Amino acid sequence: MSAPKSIATLRLDGGVLCLDFINTIDNRKKISTCDYLNNFKELLQWYAHTGALSPKIIHTLERLAKDYPQKAAIVFEKSIVLRELLHRLFAAFMSGKNPVATDLVQFNSYIGEAYANIEMAWQAGTGKLHFNAPALEQVYWWLVKSAAELYTSASPAQIKECPACGWIFMDKSRNGSRKWCSMSTCGDVDKVTRNYQRTKRKKP
Repeated sequence: MSAPKSIATLRLDGGVLCLDFINTIDNRKKISTCDYLNNFKELLQWYAHTGALSPKIIHTLERLAKDYPQKAAIVFEKSIVLRELLHRLFAAFMSGKNPVATDLVQFNSYIGEAYANIEMAWQAGTGKLHFNAPALEQVYWWLVKSAAELYTSASPAQIKECPACGWIFMDKSRNGSRKWCSMSTCGDVDKVTRNYQRTKRKKP
């Protein structure tokens, strides 16, 4: 029996924050699948799992969500809309196609909101971008920043979709030959399946 799926055991195979966020659907090749994110609290748990936000910021957002539960619910829904929007944008990106015009307009509205709230800080002799006030919307602002940076710096050949589960990942291998989100999961399943099919064909 396989272990129950949870955020704590969720693999981070995307290689980039925004791609890991897209991959919070367990298997995009199946109609019935596990969604790891069902509310704002679980979204913060995912951030803690990735290490993308500090415990201090997460604690602040937890307090804000408790004080403003309706707003937290709206922000969560907007985050999930962003997740599916990013999936469509990167699917088009990988295929070398232009994004759907309405998707681009929608993403630009996210960019406008996020970058209106970003500022430069100077820490330990270097500049660092951060959001200028604690806000529940930070949970999708960071994802917008990650996606915009990846979308404008990567080549289509670097972003790939796992043929087994539909997860999207950045291929950082030296020769660009990575095929699976993870060789220990989808890669192994494919290997076992191919071995079974070969054995089956050999039987009289």
